[in-house]
Amino acid sequence: MNIYTLIIWLLFTIFIIDSTPITSKSNSISLKKVAPKHSLKEVHQFYKDYFALKYKNIYVTDQDKLASAKIRLSESENLTISNILGYYGEITIGNQAFNTLFDLGSSDLWIPSQNCTQTSCSIHKRFNESLSKTFIPIGMPFSIVYQAGDVYGITGKDNVLVGGIESVGQTFGLVQREEASVLLKSEYDGIFGMSFDDINDMNTTTPFSSMVEQKAVTNPYFGLYLQRSNDTGHVGELSFGNIDTTKFTGNLNYNNVSTIHGKYQYWILDVNDISINGNKLNFSNRQAIFDTGSNMVFMPSEDAATYHQFIDGSSTDDGTYTVPCDLTDQVAYIFGGISYNIDQSDLVTGNDGVVCYSSVQSGVDDMWLIGDVFLRNVYSVYNIKEFTIGLAPISK
Repeated sequence: MNIYTLIIWLLFTIFIIDSTPITSKSNSISLKKVAPKHSLKEVHQFYKDYFALKYKNIYVTDQDKLASAKIRLSESENLTISNILGYYGEITIGNQAFNTLFDLGSSDLWIPSQNCTQTSCSIHKRFNESLSKTFIPIGMPFSIVYQAGDVYGITGKDNVLVGGIESVGQTFGLVQREEASVLLKSEYDGIFGMSFDDINDMNTTTPFSSMVEQKAVTNPYFGLYLQRSNDTGHVGELSFGNIDTTKFTGNLNYNNVSTIHGKYQYWILDVNDISINGNKLNFSNRQAIFDTGSNMVFMPSEDAATYHQFIDGSSTDDGTYTVPCDLTDQVAYIFGGISYNIDQSDLVTGNDGVVCYSSVQSGVDDMWLIGDVFLRNVYSVYNIKEFTIGLAPISK
């Protein structure tokens, strides 16, 4: 190799290295958690009301309770729906980038329209139809109930790109007006629903369902990995159509998702039990919704009381449970006969400088709601064709 050939080879190598994007996988997207804005004590009732209404078709049958919850939410002065936690990441619609909240508990994709002139819209990225050559207007009106208020808009079609995976001609919502302060203080521009098509308010397929139907992904599932707080906060990774085997140990154990009125709507699993310090609590015939929008586990009041009977030093004030900040109990959730240990740091959530709060709180009736308190301890895989959730302990 002469000197000129060597120089050309070195320049080519440097160009290739420098121009290579730094990504975890071509079909994966990095996630970041919405930063909490209030203490658990402030938002406990807010969360209870929010989730009661979000899952009103399965959680609560008492219409008086639902009406009371909606009134309380509408009267919240300092708390809005934008206080709801979750994980967000970047997507592209019509070559325009947006941060969207990836929500296991809903199925719609929407972002603000350029025609939304409210402050809550104008402080976020808004979709400009004229900047996309692939946009197709549909113009079908839609509204989505967000408990204390609604979002209103019209539908359109465009190509949606997430982690290198594209849904061509995806129907999505362009919000033109909102009444729930959904976006006013949020770190995300819109919502990307990851549940089943049957609960889609726009009567269309979800973006991931479209990716599966269009064979943009090899497999009909997505994998979710959530990390604990580091220097930049809680982060994670969402993989489309594949499983990141570096993130967990052992084998994935698959559990069948339960239906509601014969339809697959939410990611719901049967709970076998919980064990605390080797003692099983004899929870049977319980079901739990998995929802990344919660940083806690909500149980009916009787189950929450039973749980805390086994937690040393726990107490309750007005229905909110506190625990020692240095809690050392050994807690495991049992699904499909397999125990999944919870890291002791995940047994406590929120510290107001005086007391620490339990990551398990009393919630609404009938069903458990399991958030990232549990999900940070497992790698989870959600299959929309076989209707299963795979679970495995995360790699330490």
